[in-house]
Amino acid sequence: MEIEERGVKLRLTVIDTPGFGDAVNCEDSWKVCINYIDEQFRQYFTDESGLNRRNIQDNRVHCCLYFIPPWGHSLRQMDLELMKRLHRKVNIVVVIAKADCLTTAEVAKLKKNILSDIREHEIQVHF
Repeated sequence: MEIEERGVKLRLTVIDTPGFGDAVNCEDSWKVCINYIDEQFRQYFTDESGLNRRNIQDNRVHCCLYFIPPWGHSLRQMDLELMKRLHRKVNIVVVIAKADCLTTAEVAKLKKNILSDIREHEIQVHF
């Protein structure tokens, strides 16, 4: 999808990670995401270092919309593992999925618990 704002054209690509964390052993689930992000940065650097820099395609990941399931009480261990590795590479925006199914009090409590986990693990995010 292409977006133009104030004469600047941007290309927006959405990358979905269906099934992330659905495995019985989620210990290394984060590796696929981090490897993909690192590879996109490597490719951009390689292209930027070349002679034909006008036609470079920027496929770097700049932002991660991190959806948190509404049924938990805080972040899962695999969420923390991925966020700890992600936050230095991309901007993370935490989104509570299906928050409209929760009461205002439930959203407030979940948000408080998530923020507590994020602070405890020194993860930089946008909420």
